[in-house]
Amino acid sequence: MADPIPGMEPGQELLPLLRPYVRHCGNSHRKAWALSSRKLLDYLLVYIAEGCGRFVIGGKEYEARAGDLFWIPPDTCHAMEGFPPEMHCPYIHFDLVYRADHSHWDFSIPEGMTDLAPELMPLMHPPLHHERLDSLTGRIRNYTNRRVGQLMQDVCMEAARAQPFTGIKMSGLMIEIIAEMLRGQEQVFCEHQAHMPLLEKTADLMIKECAAPPPLHELARRCGLSVSQFRYLFGQCYGCSPRKYIRRARLHKAKELMTSTSMTLSEISSLLGFETVHSLSRAFSDEEGISPSEYRHYASVRTRVEGRITPYKA
Repeated sequence: MADPIPGMEPGQELLPLLRPYVRHCGNSHRKAWALSSRKLLDYLLVYIAEGCGRFVIGGKEYEARAGDLFWIPPDTCHAMEGFPPEMHCPYIHFDLVYRADHSHWDFSIPEGMTDLAPELMPLMHPPLHHERLDSLTGRIRNYTNRRVGQLMQDVCMEAARAQPFTGIKMSGLMIEIIAEMLRGQEQVFCEHQAHMPLLEKTADLMIKECAAPPPLHELARRCGLSVSQFRYLFGQCYGCSPRKYIRRARLHKAKELMTSTSMTLSEISSLLGFETVHSLSRAFSDEEGISPSEYRHYASVRTRVEGRITPYKA
């Protein structure tokens, strides 16, 4: 089959439409929690990294478990609950279309508020009436969910360190998130679907044990594959080799620790399995283009990340 003509591939019609704007985000680890019914003015995306719970979106009830995504459009009644002992659930409040005259509001809509005040309605994100985007409503279970979850945590880290032009960087990450979600719905790698559940579990293991991951032959064995088959299928589904995936997982965790703890770089490098702090610095600079110390300098500047204290006001 011939390659598609540039400009004619699926999703190109979205390029002139999407101009995402991230308003608020967080990378929460929560004990048992609940949020009663409310409606929002913007979109909300939640990824369940760990734990389980219950979501109700537009009158439909969903169980929530690790690996699930929940997409909640504006003006949609929803309620959420996380079960004990704990839920890790990165989230992003965002506009799909940035509007300079309406997007710059900063307040929280509390639980229980389903009748929005008339003076707030001009701030409501307008409906897009786009079939691909409308299909994202509610719970989403695609093979790309874990990639989306990682990108959502990248958005949170970008917001936390607040470098110049962070807003543009987060907008680009949101477009990447939407592309991954739509790609998942297309089932691009449907010929590999039989292996996806085990590949996903193995990828999760590689992230959790990135400091000292199992050897490649053991990872392949867990998937019932030869080493060469595992390398090929992993590359097809995750866009990189297993070795590079583990390296990225280590650096991702390093960024999280640099933005959320006071651990020294030596402590972080030791915890994540780098031979020396210089090994961490080299790998970090190769991946990020700046040194860990430069990254950490910007991480001291926080903006719209978790723990919002601005109260709701009409």
